[in-house]
Amino acid sequence: MKYDYLMNISSAIFFVCYIPELYANYKNKNANVYNMPEKFLMLIGSGFALSFAIMNEDVALMSNYGPIVALDVIALVMRLYYVVNNDEKLGAPTPPSETSTPPSELSVD
Repeated sequence: MKYDYLMNISSAIFFVCYIPELYANYKNKNANVYNMPEKFLMLIGSGFALSFAIMNEDVALMSNYGPIVALDVIALVMRLYYVVNNDEKLGAPTPPSETSTPPSELSVD
């Protein structure tokens, strides 16, 4: 193809766009469930694009969409891990401290 460099530039830009997101998710160890549909849709779209490249045996497209699909999988799994992990932390009751005094035994002077 005559303009493969345009596709390579766009793939590099997409690749670079994932770095801040992955770093922020790792650093904050936090994600919410509201962004999960976006990640699923991006993975499905990238998967179809990679499938198109494979069916047409276009090596240039495969080499561009392959890493993007891999990043979509990594971002989805990372976000899913933190969503599940944070939900467990929020839903688990905190055990009472052994040194704390029950409210019924507190005296008011």
